[in-house]
Order: sequence, then structure tokens, then C-alpha cells
Amino acid sequence: MNLSFIKSLLAVMLSVVALSCADHVSPQVPLLQDSWISGWDSQKVLTIPKGQRPDPSTYLQAPYITYQLALFKNGASYLVTKKALDDYGRELLGYPDNSQFVMAKQEMDAMLLKTAKNVAAIEVELGIPANSWQGKPLVRIDIPNPEELHVRLPSGNEMGTNNLWLPGGKLPTGYSEAVVDRIPKGKYTETDL
Repeated sequence: MNLSFIKSLLAVMLSVVALSCADHVSPQVPLLQDSWISGWDSQKVLTIPKGQRPDPSTYLQAPYITYQLALFKNGASYLVTKKALDDYGRELLGYPDNSQFVMAKQEMDAMLLKTAKNVAAIEVELGIPANSWQGKPLVRIDIPNPEELHVRLPSGNEMGTNNLWLPGGKLPTGYSEAVVDRIPKGKYTETDL
């Protein structure tokens, strides 16, 4: 084979590879600040009293909601004190209004690795008021299939909503959050922290 033929063949092959790569551009991650429906923003939602806030689909674009909920396809997790489980039981976890706040399992894994399971550091990462969990044994609850429990973005009307809640499925510290229905025994695993 002569050298010019090889060069031509390589040029054609590189062109084909470049064109095929252009067809497979990664989709852009929808950002919260770009996903508000016209006329809405975080402050407008927060001015509505708890109990009267609209469903997030009223003020957030569908691609953002879809992306946020996809973060929970590999599971959901949350932390709770062992005492709360002992006091309220393990047959059905969550609030009486059929809700429980959760974060994406992979984010929980990363957060616990980052904090080395230090309770004070966990409180900071999750925006929990300082010393709320100090000296209290914590338990991790993992939900392998949150879709079975109607995983959704929180509306801000849930019993577990406090004054730190922000619309958009994000904790004040940036971790993703969602809500699931109450969790029956057999649909979760419990692990001491």
C-alpha cells in the first residue's frame, strides 16, 4: 500500500468518527434557574402558605422534573434517629400525611463518604440545625424502588416541610430531594450508621 492511500483512508475514517460523535452529544442537564415556568420563581412559591402551595408541575418545566426524578432510579435514602424508629415503629415509615422526604441513594453514599459518617459534618451537609443529632444513634433507610412509592418532587405542603425547604427538589446545600409515600416493611432496608 502506498502512503498517500493510507493517509486518505485515515482521513475518511476520522471524518466518519467525528460525524458519528457529533450525533451523540450528551444532553444538557436542566438547571433549576433555567427551568421556572414564566411568572414563577422560588420566592413566589415560598410566599404561598404551607398547605396551599401548588404542585411543582405548575411552576417547573417538565424536562427539569423528569431529570430530577431520574436521579432516584437507583434508589432513595434518608437518615433517621434510631429512637424515632423505636418510638414510632418499623411497620410503616413516614409521616401520617403519606409522605417521607428522601435523597438520591448515590448522593447519600457520596455524602457519607465525604463526612466519614461524622454526625456534626452530616448535619452541616444536610442543613440540619447543629446538634440536632449529636449523641443520638442514626439509622440509614434505603428504598431500592422509590418508583413503587410514588416518588415525586416535594410541594412544600408535606408534614416534614420546615422553614429551610426550597422549591425545586434541592436541599439548601444542593443535594437532591424527593418525597415518597409511606414505606411499608419489606420495601426498605435499615442499617445502623
